Amino acid sequence: MFSNSYTNSYSVLLHKYDYDTLRNKDSFEFETWIIDKFGGTANEKQRGDFGLDGKMQDNTPIQVKRSDDIGRNVIDNFQSAIRRFDNKLFNKNVKEKKAIGYIIAFSFGKGAVQEVARLKLEENIIIELIKVSDIVPIAIKPKLKVEINELKKLPDGKREIEIIAVGDSETGIEFYTWDYDYDEKRGFNAGVYIDKIGKQVLKLEAGVHKIAVIVVDNDGLENMEVIKLKINGKTIRS
Repeated sequence: MFSNSYTNSYSVLLHKYDYDTLRNKDSFEFETWIIDKFGGTANEKQRGDFGLDGKMQDNTPIQVKRSDDIGRNVIDNFQSAIRRFDNKLFNKNVKEKKAIGYIIAFSFGKGAVQEVARLKLEENIIIELIKVSDIVPIAIKPKLKVEINELKKLPDGKREIEIIAVGDSETGIEFYTWDYDYDEKRGFNAGVYIDKIGKQVLKLEAGVHKIAVIVVDNDGLENMEVIKLKINGKTIRS
């Protein structure tokens, strides 16, 4: 959401959840939320739970890792925690060829995936690896790269500068919006509201200029970059 670009503030309601917002949530709040979405019940307390964060209706444990590329050590620790928590349930699920537990994370590394496969094949121990994106749809903010080209020096001493913004998103880029006099305290205040191309040519006087550009993708997610230019005989980006 950017509040100063138009006369009235607006927000975009997404059918997907923002990856960065989920990653930066309070950890206990995130655990409770994602376990509920998965169909389980989160622990009310964070202590004395053997590192287990919730359970399914049949009491099968759930662990939540709010991170990417979960490694093999998590699998080892999870299996040990389940044994300590309820060894009877652990053995029952193994005997009945049911999952002994579920690990929810943003992604899993090769070591974790291989160990889960080995446990199932060699020891009949089934651990289900669940990605957050398997539970709720996730959108990742677009990437943004900004290039500066000095075109020419004008007769009045100004410099003609070309600024090219290149956004990258799986869903495609919707538009760019520009603030030619960006101020952190004031916030973003667009001079150009909707730029479909991502290219602007400015005539800048000597001095320091802060220019901000926001890219918005087709999911409504945005990213911003601030460019600081110093013009004094030549153009320097800092």
